[in-house]
Amino acid sequence: MIRTLEASSNDIYEAVVALSRSIAGRSDLESLLSGVGEALRQVVGFDYLGLTLYDPRGNRMLGYYLRESGTPVASLSLPVDQDPAGWVWINQQPIIIPSLATENRWPEFRDHVRAQGVNAITIVPLTAGDDRLGAFGFACLTSCEPSPAELAFLERVASEFALAVESYLARQEAVRERDRLRSLFDITNALVSKLSPEALFSAISEQLSRVIRHDFSLLTLCDDAGGLEMVALHFTGAPLFERDREHIDPEGMPAAEVLATGKPVVVRDVDLGRYPSPQVRRFVDLGCKSACSLPLVTANGALGTLEIGRTRGDAWTDEDVDFLVQVARQIAIALENALSYRQLHDLKERLATEKLYLEDEIRLDHNSGNMVGAGPAFQSVLKKVQIVAPTDATVLILGETGTGKELVARAIHELSNRSHGSFVKVNCAAIPSSLLESELFGHEKGSFTGAVAQKIGRFELADHGTLFLDEIGEMPLELQPKLLRALQDQEFERIGGNRTIRTDVRFVAATNRDLKAMVDENRFRADLYYRLHVFPLNVPPLRERREDIPLLTRYFVQKHAQRLGRKIETIPTHAIEALTNYDWPGNIRELQNVVERSVVLSSGPELHVAMPELSTESSALALHRRGSNAFEAAERARILQALIDARGVVGGSNGAAARLGMKRTTLQSRMRKYNIDRQYQ
Repeated sequence: MIRTLEASSNDIYEAVVALSRSIAGRSDLESLLSGVGEALRQVVGFDYLGLTLYDPRGNRMLGYYLRESGTPVASLSLPVDQDPAGWVWINQQPIIIPSLATENRWPEFRDHVRAQGVNAITIVPLTAGDDRLGAFGFACLTSCEPSPAELAFLERVASEFALAVESYLARQEAVRERDRLRSLFDITNALVSKLSPEALFSAISEQLSRVIRHDFSLLTLCDDAGGLEMVALHFTGAPLFERDREHIDPEGMPAAEVLATGKPVVVRDVDLGRYPSPQVRRFVDLGCKSACSLPLVTANGALGTLEIGRTRGDAWTDEDVDFLVQVARQIAIALENALSYRQLHDLKERLATEKLYLEDEIRLDHNSGNMVGAGPAFQSVLKKVQIVAPTDATVLILGETGTGKELVARAIHELSNRSHGSFVKVNCAAIPSSLLESELFGHEKGSFTGAVAQKIGRFELADHGTLFLDEIGEMPLELQPKLLRALQDQEFERIGGNRTIRTDVRFVAATNRDLKAMVDENRFRADLYYRLHVFPLNVPPLRERREDIPLLTRYFVQKHAQRLGRKIETIPTHAIEALTNYDWPGNIRELQNVVERSVVLSSGPELHVAMPELSTESSALALHRRGSNAFEAAERARILQALIDARGVVGGSNGAAARLGMKRTTLQSRMRKYNIDRQYQ
């Protein structure tokens, strides 16, 4: 391989000095190798000059070659055990192959160099102190074998050359470390900037691609169901797949091992036996050769994983993994802060929505659950409210319109363990059916025409509180299955969204319709009816609790007089009697409106009832009295006798009302009419 030229000791000395000068200041391997070739041509004849370095990332030998003319030859990369330079690097001994024709130990290397016309090689270790760098060698087109003196000279040349190569590698390592620190700095800047998760992750992946080659990267977060939600995806080149699946089951994936151990997992030549997940098979089919999965961990626990994938089988060095661990720590902190910020933002939006909602409620001037009444019918309702309120059972309030079903619902909320939460009302009859779903469950921005911003629904607003579904009988049939799921599972999705939102809501519904009849007519879902009909509560109409009308009248007079700035001191007895005798088809709502109108029209301290129906009825009664004094006297005597026989008891099976064949409330009304009630208190 090496042909010794006629050279004196002085020539050899000058060649060594020239070698030191020639390689000084060279900044890359090719120029270093070229400088060595220029210096050695004076004393050594060769056809090829070779430098082979050990690559720890792939456990391979990387060869760089130069012709005698100075022209570079394509580099060669072989596993350590398939390259003679690998043997030299391991054993730290030179190797001489005078003829490759008889060499069978490294067939791939032999065939490659023989294709270039090489017939003989000599390779010596390239070592600087204790640092084994690789090997240095010469090749000839003819068979030859160097003498011991020539071999010693080549080893001396290799030792000089090793210092320059070591310096080059140290510079390269310093540059790589600088680039990684710069990337960490740039990633930190990206993390603290106000970017969306997708844009933020794209910036991080771009920075990572400068120091660690990869083809795609994923960012996943743990969800409440034990799965992973893909929140960001980035490709450094052409996209390999679409982001069509938001939720991933980590079972059978490297991510499951990462989350269980809290340590990174490197996968080389993906083993489907070890990772049987369909997701892993899908990535392999798309060309993924190796991957690195890292945990995103903070002091509060694991948030998710960072997944880095390659379509080539490049090795993941310990340096790569250590650097990715540092990056993952920064990403985890930024993610935790981003999630906290998002929670605060959502809470702020929710509080703002609650504020607007409560302001609307105040403007509607609702009575906040202060129910007025003393009669048996009212006390029965109140007792049922006290029984069911401490539980979280679903309540269905039944009753005619205007009977105070909302007040009963508010009382249930205020007496429950959820009184610290919100009482959110939805009137299913007041909202168009096309908008009711959005009002209940909310919508995402852009989910339909006019959805210019995200909207939080009433279900989400009522979390840890009570949701009151008024006029539930007006709920559109097509929306009832989604409502049923929300009632049963306490979870739903916003319109246009794919993220399942879980809530903790107590449901109270009310209706003035016969839901059972609607079920029989297929106008209301039976499963929803039975889900609502857990604790039915009937609110009696006002005509069945006439004894409470005087109390309600005084309450409304005081309330509206104070609000309107009027001073009402007395309510005439005939006005109370007229109000009590009226049947009130509109129930308490109608009574409240009549009293408010009367307060407005009353100019003095006495209330003047402004209701034509009452005036007409009162006139008719007066005319009847003038023409029927005998009848009234007989009726009064009959009531008195019944009270005497019943020993003053009005209600009950042996009471005066039963003896007279009339309702207790009717008898009490007649007793007030004839001033009998004062005698039988």
